[in-house]
Amino acid sequence: MSTAEPESGPSAGTSSEDGRTGPQWWHARWVVPSALALGYVLNVLFRLSLVTRQDYPTVNPDEQMYLVMARIMAGLPTTEIPGNQVIPGGYSLLISPAMRITQDPVYAYHLILGINALISCLVLPAAYWALRRLNVSRPVSYVVAAAAVLLPPVVFYSQFAMADTALPVLVLLWLIGVHGLFSEGSRGRRIRFALLASFAAGYCLLTHDRGGVIIALTGLVLLVALVLNWVPRIAAALGLVVLAVMFVVKQLMTAWLMSRIDGAQPSEVGNAVFQTLENTRLMRRTFMRTVGHLWYFMTSTWGLGALALVVCVWVVFSSRFARADRVVGFLMVALLGGIALAAAAGLPADHRIDTIVYARYLSPLAAVYVVVAVAALYHVRGWKKIVAIGVAATAVTAALTAVLLRMAVNELHKSWFIPWGLPDATFLSSRWSEGWDSFHAGRTTAVALIVFAALVLLRLLGAGRRFALGAGAAGIALAVFAGAGTAVITDRVTEPWTEERYGDGTGLIKEAGIRPGDRLVMDRDLRWEGRTTLAYTVLDGRVWTRALIKDEQPPAEANVAVLALFDDNAPATASWPKAPAGWHVDRDVRQRDYVVWRRG
Repeated sequence: MSTAEPESGPSAGTSSEDGRTGPQWWHARWVVPSALALGYVLNVLFRLSLVTRQDYPTVNPDEQMYLVMARIMAGLPTTEIPGNQVIPGGYSLLISPAMRITQDPVYAYHLILGINALISCLVLPAAYWALRRLNVSRPVSYVVAAAAVLLPPVVFYSQFAMADTALPVLVLLWLIGVHGLFSEGSRGRRIRFALLASFAAGYCLLTHDRGGVIIALTGLVLLVALVLNWVPRIAAALGLVVLAVMFVVKQLMTAWLMSRIDGAQPSEVGNAVFQTLENTRLMRRTFMRTVGHLWYFMTSTWGLGALALVVCVWVVFSSRFARADRVVGFLMVALLGGIALAAAAGLPADHRIDTIVYARYLSPLAAVYVVVAVAALYHVRGWKKIVAIGVAATAVTAALTAVLLRMAVNELHKSWFIPWGLPDATFLSSRWSEGWDSFHAGRTTAVALIVFAALVLLRLLGAGRRFALGAGAAGIALAVFAGAGTAVITDRVTEPWTEERYGDGTGLIKEAGIRPGDRLVMDRDLRWEGRTTLAYTVLDGRVWTRALIKDEQPPAEANVAVLALFDDNAPATASWPKAPAGWHVDRDVRQRDYVVWRRG
């Protein structure tokens, strides 16, 4: 399917089997850069249009953890971090410039969402590069890359201050680097690809705990390549050095952040994963969740993820393919399984449906799996072969659905439905029933497979000599459906989610009368959502959490305290019966069940 230098000879994929060339104007040097630049700008504007009403973080405590680390990296005063755990800070480093520009929390959050758009839209050129490496023609590569950048799993998480924004493009660059390293070419060129692969893998680790799976797989592949002399040894050795350096940088960054945040501890996600995997009593639950996460991934990519999985497994075990294809195929399968298993083991027992069928952790793989799926449809010739891989992908999706419903039927009925955790599944099932208030695995699968069948049918229309036309038509349909799905999910999930949390966002700041420079202490009995949000929104001061109602003393530097009021008929002073001398009630926000105190 691939060539080492697809752009060095005749246009990749346009002049092979059918003996014809693609549109000549695509070969002009200025066309592709101009088209990519225009597409990038339009996608950035589209993303910004989706988040115009978002003024504050709403995904607790994830966003606030990244934001607190970003404010410290920006040189602002330290504060407490929700959960007292320091998670990887690579994403916080990327958004920290926003807090150097302004100390207004709303304006800073707008700038952060703008940075998110700039980062997320890099999927467009990265996906185009990946498709060209897979020997797909320029026009089809551009159309499919435009679809990949619009996929709901790619766009949705970029609408929040979350590390998932950067991971899709990092995963693409990582696999492009690995593919280039194992492809034929000059030693210098393969060294550059090795450095790209290792840096991207390392920054994945610097960005999220999922990067641990990526860096482990990268290290394994580089060690094997070094021992078996599959690549220039200097390239493999330099790649391993970069991996080691990035690992050390991650440790140093975590240590630096912990030294500046009182009571902070390193993330315990990795420990939770291994403890669960060692617990034989939780094996069934872990397997059920792994199936659920894989099922969600296959349906959220509308069956194309399953097709790419089938193709990757076939490539790994077939000697007909180049080593670069086989290594990348192995990495894609291993990463999918590794992240699904780690997420299934690491997530807590919180009685939520999205813990069983979680969307977020596998979402960075959506773009690359769609890219590989369409590249496979592009290259496969003959309607029988196209139908065969389509049936295999459908069978994988249907089998995962059957196992999920068999194992999790009771848990799904007893667990909480939260639309934010199930955006893709809810969107698909709503195409069937128009309902957005419940989870339906069967309907979700049915609609996903209908979309998949329509894409395969479009490809079949060009099963003969017009294969590029068929693949291009499927890519256009995919881009239209992806864009529409993203817009609908924003309207039905993202915006209502944000509106419901206004009281814990900027609303709390206004109602509580928090002023610039205030140093705020919160009682532990205050609503958890409010406490986590205030850790960021008090951007030019700092916050603490203390058990004030249990007579724990406020910090000496604090000048404002917020405590819960549980009895609507009690006076405001009942919120802090043993308030220290010098503190007085500043305002009674009874409609939201809290009281604001001030010193002096």
